[in-house]
Amino acid sequence: MIILIEVKTPARIHFGQLDLNGALGRVYGGTGAAIKKPYTLIKLEKSDEIKVEGFKSEKNKIIIVKFLNKLKQRKLIAKDYGVKIKIEKLLPAHNGLGSGTQFGLAVAEGINRLYNLNMEPKELAEIVDRKHSRSAIGFGAFYQGGFIVDAGRPISEKNNDDYLPPIVYRKTIPSDWTFLIVIPVTQKDKMAGKKEIKTFNKIERMSVEKCAENSHHLIMGMLPAIEEKNINEFSSHLNIIEDNAADYFSKSQGGKYSSIYAQEIIDFMVENGVLARGQSSWGPALYGLVKNDYKALQIKEKLVDEFSNKIEKIYLTKAANKGAEINNIV
Repeated sequence: MIILIEVKTPARIHFGQLDLNGALGRVYGGTGAAIKKPYTLIKLEKSDEIKVEGFKSEKNKIIIVKFLNKLKQRKLIAKDYGVKIKIEKLLPAHNGLGSGTQFGLAVAEGINRLYNLNMEPKELAEIVDRKHSRSAIGFGAFYQGGFIVDAGRPISEKNNDDYLPPIVYRKTIPSDWTFLIVIPVTQKDKMAGKKEIKTFNKIERMSVEKCAENSHHLIMGMLPAIEEKNINEFSSHLNIIEDNAADYFSKSQGGKYSSIYAQEIIDFMVENGVLARGQSSWGPALYGLVKNDYKALQIKEKLVDEFSNKIEKIYLTKAANKGAEINNIV
């Protein structure tokens, strides 16, 4: 009997970092959400070799080989164990939607279940290839879903790529809240890898006042608003945090957003009824939060008409409140 493990991951939106000063002994921290579309979908089965089929199979085989080798070095699996993986869907890479973390965790958790290793999520996250991740939002999106807050890193762990920030809050996002995900055309090099490290090493510290403002709007604004399912209050506080992050990184990315079309797209979305808006992580992906499906669909259709040559893709989606979907297929 052949058993397949199917893993379907959410994307994650990162709403911006809270503290880029570190005066209280911690740095980064942030909020975000898991969303159903776009997504990554892979299928795994046991094998005595490593075989990868589907989208970007050769590039992603490197991640799979590294992970299996680490398991073998720790004597968690036998040396002749392999895996056959079919990549059916992939999140778009370097768009601010957490593609690397979601694929890495999908591989790690798939192999964990395939071989009944019984490894804990944090243990898998430590050894999978999540290099340069300053956030646990992607980890939380995969394992828990919903709206997530992570508490950043201690200053002593600032450059430790293996450190996983603690998730200090998680909440189900109301089912009627709808997200528009817009991938605008961009002419700039995308921020990733060594370029991202260099940027963080050079950038000035955020003022303590801005860090305090971000935390204030999170604790006394966004958290009570989502507890009370108040989308208007949630959005107004989130927009302030988003603007603070955009202003802070504007010199590093050549403007508030990484696409030259982002500002006019965001302005258009707001004019047509989007409540919260911003860029996810380094972008270029933009998001808009809307009260319901009908309103979101109206805005999507208007965006297509207005920006047909400035937008690569638009997704209309809901929150992924349960994280990744993992199933055994016999």
